[in-house]
Amino acid sequence: MKKETIGADIVVKILLEEGVEAIFGYPGANSLPLNDRLMDSPIKHYLMRHEQAAAHAADGFARATGKVGVCMSTSGPGATNLVTGIATAFMDSTPIVALTAQVNTSLLGQDAFQETDIIGITMPIVKHSFQVKKIENLASSLKQAFHIAQTGRPGPVVVDLPRDVLARSCECPNGDYDAVDMPDKEVDDPEQLEKIARALNKSERPVVILGGGVKLGHATGEIKALVEKAKIPFVTTMMGIGSVSAGNGYDLGFIGTHGYELANRMVHDSDFILAVGTRFSDRSTSVVAEFAPMATIAQIDIDPTSIGKIIHVDLPYIGDIKETVTALLPLVEPKERAQWHEKIKKEKGIVCENNPDNGCGRAGRMISAIQGIMPDDAIAVADVGLNQIWTVRTWRTHSPRNLITSGGMGTMGFSLPAAIGAKVGMPDRGVVVISGDGGFYMNIQELATISYYNIPIKIVVINNAHLGMIRQMQDLFFQSRFTTCELGSGVDLIAVARGFGIEGRRVAVDEDPQEGILEMSRACGPYLLEVVVDPEHYVYPIIPPGRSNVEMIFGKGE
Repeated sequence: MKKETIGADIVVKILLEEGVEAIFGYPGANSLPLNDRLMDSPIKHYLMRHEQAAAHAADGFARATGKVGVCMSTSGPGATNLVTGIATAFMDSTPIVALTAQVNTSLLGQDAFQETDIIGITMPIVKHSFQVKKIENLASSLKQAFHIAQTGRPGPVVVDLPRDVLARSCECPNGDYDAVDMPDKEVDDPEQLEKIARALNKSERPVVILGGGVKLGHATGEIKALVEKAKIPFVTTMMGIGSVSAGNGYDLGFIGTHGYELANRMVHDSDFILAVGTRFSDRSTSVVAEFAPMATIAQIDIDPTSIGKIIHVDLPYIGDIKETVTALLPLVEPKERAQWHEKIKKEKGIVCENNPDNGCGRAGRMISAIQGIMPDDAIAVADVGLNQIWTVRTWRTHSPRNLITSGGMGTMGFSLPAAIGAKVGMPDRGVVVISGDGGFYMNIQELATISYYNIPIKIVVINNAHLGMIRQMQDLFFQSRFTTCELGSGVDLIAVARGFGIEGRRVAVDEDPQEGILEMSRACGPYLLEVVVDPEHYVYPIIPPGRSNVEMIFGKGE
């Protein structure tokens, strides 16, 4: 018996038109019409064990593939559980579409069972949102959602779908919809681009700062050409790591509170900065008044609200990054700048001699060993805390999307579900999670998802039995008065993993972890490697001259 066409069929049709192959979600009574219709489609619905994890998985999928990630929940608590993942995507400009089921339209505003105003709740953390009350608006709203999520500065879009709209019969078996009016691109003044080029060509000590917008704008190739033509050293923000291969000789590392001393020094000493796709967050600049005091600053970004928001900008340019850098490239002249490169070389030698492991110690060397046994295109998904800083300082990027982490929100628990999304999106690439024990506990239930679908992710849990970064801050800033930071060592993580059907092994970073690393690399399916670390094994900030560790991390005190 042929099924009648309902609103859920239109949703599936638009998802297919948008190239959606996977959805990460959790069902409920109000989402069931859509869950049922997805069964008859080629789209695979991954049943996560928590809705927050579904949002992070969609985020990881988007970051690994460059496509729009899709997550789905029911109404009420299902929708609100997506909020942290939506906010994480918003802060890092990740394109996701969150489909939230809703109570029937006749019940809206009546405090019905599992009714929540998810549009109001998420308003500050989305690019846009739709609540579809008429089936006639369903297709066009979904089309606009995908367009908005991935154009301009990317970000999350919520589409709220009342149950009766999903279940309602419709007269449009082909899912017809009105054409969506797509706005024209904004074109900036070409004379401003020429001014930027002239300032760059004139400079003797230039630095390029690359943010996450370079990867989001698919401009990595153009930036590489610009850097190599003009022989300009570059630094990255944490989100910009991997924008250009770390091995091309011009990479000074990433800047900011936990960045490289060399990168911070050269930015401070530069006379011209070309900032591309970065919003100059506080983690990148530290004290704004002391940031690059001698430099003329040019900033290129597609988002007008990011231009000059934190740092005074002398030469702003609003435009698509890929198109803008393409237009800038022929205007830039090759220039040797021998003194500048000699200074960088000398400083680099001093830094490497004094800090051979970038302040990461044995934990950093262990992460390097893990990368050494993984394929060159393997994706590392770092969590938040000491493990994140050890990873971003240590992991060498060979391609634009092989290091994923939560930047702006600093969301603990991000890595495990985000790695699921990354592996689903890029099944032929190795994926390794690097998490602390604190972040691991926050979404530990996703071991069940990994086991059920047999997703071959390698999971490294660096276990210091503490909230390590909190402990370090209390050690530095609160006279070593440690409180509410000890997680304890009473949990047998390997037994927990095996309880979920995942093999694992415990090693100690102070001993030789190589055998455990090799065993993990040989495992065909998912594997958990627990790495025990002393709680006093910290990240040692490498900072510009004249700044104390405490000032660099927290800003100047009272």
